[in-house]
Amino acid sequence: MSRQFALLRTLLCALLCVLGTQALAKNIDIAFLESKPKGLARDFYIWRFLSEESTSLQDALKAYELIHRKTPKLKALLEKKGMPNELPKELQCARLEFSSLLTQDLECIGYGLKLSQIPSLSPQNLKALKDKVAPNKSLSTKVEILSSKTILTKMLQSDAKTFAQIYNALTQKQKESIINQAIKPQRLKKLADENAPAFDKMLQGIILSDSLPRFKKSLLNAHITKASPYTLFLLGINELMAKNTKNALAYFKLAQSSSKDALLHNKALFWQYYVSKDKKLLTKLAQSSNIDIYSIYAAQKLHTTPQYTIITDFTPLSEQKPPFDIQDPFEWEILRANLLQVSDTKALSELTQEFAFVDSLAHMAYVHNRATKYQNNYFLSPFAQNIKWKSTHQKSLTYAIARQESNFLPALISTSYALGMMQIMPFNVAPFAKSMGLEDIRLEDMFNPIIALEFGRFYLEELEREFKNPLFVAYAYNGGPGFLRRTLAQKKLFIKKRKYEPWLSMELIPYEESRVYGLKVLANYIVYQELFGNNIALEQLLKTTLIN
Repeated sequence: MSRQFALLRTLLCALLCVLGTQALAKNIDIAFLESKPKGLARDFYIWRFLSEESTSLQDALKAYELIHRKTPKLKALLEKKGMPNELPKELQCARLEFSSLLTQDLECIGYGLKLSQIPSLSPQNLKALKDKVAPNKSLSTKVEILSSKTILTKMLQSDAKTFAQIYNALTQKQKESIINQAIKPQRLKKLADENAPAFDKMLQGIILSDSLPRFKKSLLNAHITKASPYTLFLLGINELMAKNTKNALAYFKLAQSSSKDALLHNKALFWQYYVSKDKKLLTKLAQSSNIDIYSIYAAQKLHTTPQYTIITDFTPLSEQKPPFDIQDPFEWEILRANLLQVSDTKALSELTQEFAFVDSLAHMAYVHNRATKYQNNYFLSPFAQNIKWKSTHQKSLTYAIARQESNFLPALISTSYALGMMQIMPFNVAPFAKSMGLEDIRLEDMFNPIIALEFGRFYLEELEREFKNPLFVAYAYNGGPGFLRRTLAQKKLFIKKRKYEPWLSMELIPYEESRVYGLKVLANYIVYQELFGNNIALEQLLKTTLIN
């Protein structure tokens, strides 16, 4: 037995013996929070604790210090609990008016200064601010640039990180007046080729939006080569929409060759084929071992057998309960942290048998995935026998969503506090339960995989009544129905008879998480349909997304 494996067995025993008997508290207090390990699970309970009117400011401050990821949502809850002088410094300073902020120390100014205010400051206030921030070179540089009469010129003369930080601090109106200018492509190339993450993100947002058309046009013919692979890909989309197919193909090829992400690699390869119609590219795409809509498209188009490996189950599995609580988010977080300590693939492979139970199928797949270095594709359907499915379509879509949301892990909590296998948002639990005719449903019930599947199935039915197509349902499930309604109401996406549709619109969904999520869920859905006995033609399914 390897040393890593022996270590993990010891850690697992400690977990099962110590935490396995601890039930989640019905009443959350400081003692409960302090007894739990740092992480998203505790942050979720802190959020609930701060949300309670009965929580005192004193206890709220104690809870705030325990937070793993301090978010605006948590900060806002704390601010409601007391006077500014009782709050942490970062929150106090963020609430100060400019005149009061100038009387504070440099750290406080860093917390509270709104860069968007600088262009409109009086000469007197500007001088006072410059004197105050002089010791902080980064902040001082930004103040100098924003106090200039030629802000954009100074931004272009700075570095990519500074440019992006200033851009992100401006109001939309300021961006339109300051940034939306015709710029020499060489200047943008110089900044973009620094490959600064913040500048990359900024370029992606501008390309996907119509709010700064002159800046976006300036990116054409910039021939950027050293940005991130996804930025290079979107630069290709920008060139394609301007009908510069030669430039677009060059960007797609660069994105493909530089990307280590299998989905982006296949995406860039697909677009090279889709623009050029070079069948050799399609043949190469069909040989991919990654399951995504692009490799599925290639295999269906060429009528070839896909090259990816699918695993749907593990046998034999015990019907007994696992020796840990699959519905306890704290147990999962500790278990995951312990598993991450083991890097030896042989030890991980041996360890999979520790999870060989029907109820811990997802945990077994998690360990197996790490042991095989993510070479396989796990399309599980845990607890399917506990649900009365209305159709294979419903079953396929539900598991397609569950796979993307949680990889079927029952006690998962997201950074936005979405809960369980179907990642139901807390504010949806009560109204869903009421519509489903269920009583005495608690947020913790979302960690019960059977209840979670029922809630997810209910929500998907609601979304399907409005949005019909599985792709649109996936967008709405992730970004919210309001987001998708607003997006489609603009009538700029999924347009019939527009070239490259609907593939082009699928790359232009404005919210990045939903954009990627929709692609992955759609691929999951097609695979599950095939596993459950239905063959879905991807091209035909996508045609139903198009509108006049």
